[in-house]
Amino acid sequence: MKVHARFHLSETTRLRVSTMVDGKWGSIEGLRVKLQPVQGEPFGSATPSGQLEMVIANPEAAAVFSEADLGQEFDVLFNAVAPRDE
Repeated sequence: MKVHARFHLSETTRLRVSTMVDGKWGSIEGLRVKLQPVQGEPFGSATPSGQLEMVIANPEAAAVFSEADLGQEFDVLFNAVAPRDE
């Protein structure tokens, strides 16, 4: 089963994040994004409540949000995945 939701960008914040850089842990600039659910259609009374927050270290992925206007809408699709064998 899949769950489709639509969120709008409400905040972007630059911050330092730890990640692997050339095989060693290092500090780079990342981006925290906060998204709020879009009210109304196409979801009507099924509009979710809450907030989606992500800290993104990948510069290309962060650019999607840093270059977007506040209020830009994004579709999100939640899809269950099989457990990993560990």
